Order: sequence, then structure tokens, then C-alpha cells
Amino acid sequence: MKIDLSNKHVLVTGGTKGIGSAIVNKFLNVGAKVTATGTKNQEIKNLNKSNKDTNLCYLNLDFLDDNSLQQFKSECDKLGGVDILINNAGINIVSDFLETTEDQYERIQKVNIRGPYNLCKYVLPHMKNQKSGNIINIASIWSVISREGRSIYSTTKNAVLGMTKTLALEFASDNILINAISPGFTLTKLTESTNTPEELQNIKKEIPLKRMAKPEEIADLAVFLSSELNHYITGQNIVIDGGYTIK
Repeated sequence: MKIDLSNKHVLVTGGTKGIGSAIVNKFLNVGAKVTATGTKNQEIKNLNKSNKDTNLCYLNLDFLDDNSLQQFKSECDKLGGVDILINNAGINIVSDFLETTEDQYERIQKVNIRGPYNLCKYVLPHMKNQKSGNIINIASIWSVISREGRSIYSTTKNAVLGMTKTLALEFASDNILINAISPGFTLTKLTESTNTPEELQNIKKEIPLKRMAKPEEIADLAVFLSSELNHYITGQNIVIDGGYTIK
């Protein structure tokens, strides 16, 4: 069955690079109208200027800026109600627990928890009114397992899972499906730039499938969960990690 989302408006946060960019492209490929967000004003202007796809629009949204969300809402309102929300934007701070600062804690909370929370509150009234909708929160394997230095990051991703499960229960009667996806190591430009070739090879050796995920594989799952092929999966955290967390 071919997926057709030509009548859907999809909002993808953190949609200018990496997994978010792959998600944007996959939804465009199935006909959806997509609004993608990024945090850099000039980058957003450049992307809109070079973009030739009438189904795609870029908007600025920075969860670290208290005024940004309200400005974003007023712009997004002009594009119509959101049928599918992909809460993909996030930051990762690696720090030993006793060395973690209050500023680091506040920053990661604002982006990884408060951001998705506020966007869910923004889109759910429209979804509830039309008795349909999909929300996908991008979590992480570090919500399933953890390691040293991941205390505040794992805390935020576990919070996202808690919100996902609770909202799935609250809005099930409105035919709104709410799930989380927890990617493992994914081969993005950021991953390549922050690891040496030797480090990348060592990471691959730890993964049962002996490779990292492609961003497109995460995107394929997001599209499936948001499509007419999914009528019954809700409140779940789907791990996509090549078997890393089951070792």
C-alpha cells in the first residue's frame, strides 16, 4: 500500500540537518505539507530563499529564547493546523554529574522537555477538534540504557517517554496516536565531525548489525507511524539501534 499524506500538515522541529532533515524529505516524498524549524535566523532565511518546493516552509524556533515560541506560533498559525508533530529538536550535554552546572541543566530542560511539552499543547487542540492526529517524540537509546556522563540527557529523554505514554492515554479517545522513537548511533554529519574514523569504527563494532543507522531509516519509521498504515500503535517507545540495547 502506497503512503499518501498529501492532505496532512507536518511540523518537524530541528528539521534543517541530520535526522530532522531526513524526516522532512521523507514526508515531502509522500506528499505532505511540511513546516521545518531551525534556530539560526540567517540559515532559515537562506533555506527559504533557495527552497523551490511549495510544500516546504522553514520557520525559526529556538527553545532557549523565551520569545521565540510565541513568534513561531503566530507564523505557524498562518499555515493551518498541524496534523502530525515530530518533536525532533534536542541538545546533548555530556558531563559528570557533580560537574554539571545549573545553566547546563536549565538549557537541556528547556530544549528537550519544555520545548516538546509546549508544542504538544500547541497542536493538540486542533487534533482533538478534528478527531485525528499523530505526535512522534524523538527520544534516544539513552532513555533505555545509560552510561557515565549522561545523567541530565537521560533524565530529559526519560521525561519525554513519560509524557508520551501519558498523552497517548489521555488522547486515545480522540483518535490521536502518540509514540516515541529512540534512535541509536546514527551516521550524521555531526556524528562524523565529532568522532575520529577510529572512534567511528569502534562504535560500529559494538553494534550487532556492525553499522550505524542511516537518518533515512529513522525517517521511514516516523512516516510509517504517522501514516494510514498505523491505526493501533500508540504510547510506545520504538528503539531503532541495530540491536545495541539488547546485547
